[in-house]
Amino acid sequence: MGQISIVGYESECHCEHCGRALKHGIRLSDGRVVGASCFDKKLTMPRSYQGKTFRFGAEFIVKIAKVVQFYSPSNWSRFGVSASSTIFEVAA
Repeated sequence: MGQISIVGYESECHCEHCGRALKHGIRLSDGRVVGASCFDKKLTMPRSYQGKTFRFGAEFIVKIAKVVQFYSPSNWSRFGVSASSTIFEVAA
């Protein structure tokens, strides 16, 4: 399985996965801009923690994208974002 990371944020765009108009676009390391829901539910695998799987949810995905876009990595922790929270496993 490959990995993909969130590298930025874009407002008022279209999802390159499903074609919907978006208020919040998530810019990915492969160059695509997708919606947070598609990214969270369709394009990535759930994460595991102590034997349980979970997903961040679209709201937190948008927050990660905005923090990555507008702040330097040294300030990410103020918003609960770390470098590892920007990297995801690609769904099969």
